[in-house]
Amino acid sequence: MTGETGSKQYRDSVFCHYFKDKKRLLSLCNAILNTNYTDTNELTITTLPGTFFKKQKNDISCTIGGKSLVLVEHQTILSENLPFRCLSYVTELLNNLVENKRKLYQPKLIKFPTPEFIVLYNGDEYAPLKKEMKLSDAFDGDAHSLELKLTAYNINYGVGQDLLTKCGYLKNYSVFVDKVKYGARGGLSLDDAIKNAVKYCIENNVMKEYLKENAKEVFTMAMLEYDENEAREAWKEYYMEEGMEKGIASTAANMLKENIPIEIIARVTNLPMDKIMLLR
Repeated sequence: MTGETGSKQYRDSVFCHYFKDKKRLLSLCNAILNTNYTDTNELTITTLPGTFFKKQKNDISCTIGGKSLVLVEHQTILSENLPFRCLSYVTELLNNLVENKRKLYQPKLIKFPTPEFIVLYNGDEYAPLKKEMKLSDAFDGDAHSLELKLTAYNINYGVGQDLLTKCGYLKNYSVFVDKVKYGARGGLSLDDAIKNAVKYCIENNVMKEYLKENAKEVFTMAMLEYDENEAREAWKEYYMEEGMEKGIASTAANMLKENIPIEIIARVTNLPMDKIMLLR
């Protein structure tokens, strides 16, 4: 991996970095779509570029065989707003597939690969093995004219998720995360929990080659992921317990939900941009 990790412009998660590999991603997509593609040349990664202080806009997306556009989001919280977020992602992704924008105004219909929206969840809260989420749930009235459906899968190790059986790479990733959580729950520092998980996985042929080649990067990415989650929760609690700050934080959080640019929110609320990001 290059110097991307930890940069302000772009930062991978372990999941995104692991499944950047076309062979792994193709296996994951085959499991999701119940297909049997074998040629990685039929897969084109279309993940959107990063934004300020964030990793990619979306986690992973790709086209396969010119037939499917697969969007995969990896989440530790099952937000009910995921369908709306996916709507913004797919709009930009489809727009990127039109090289000549003038054709959008011509009579002939432009054909697109069929989008598939997938969420892979491995947080600590209870979640069903499979859950459908719909954009229309966000509307008060009949929203049949605008719909987006996504399927969320609980990929925590040991819950009996079929996708882990279908995709060995996803199972291995799930084992790695489970080992980190196990160590942390057992009282280890985050540092030691990650190191122990890497050691266990290498010794038991779980993500072995990947971890041997990327151990340092994996450690850094995992530390940043977990630390960011903890910092986000701590910052929320702090602001929600303070009088004036509570109102400012609430305003900033609502502006984030409306997709107002971070720079504008910072000017309006006088909050630092990195603190605003923790309110997501």
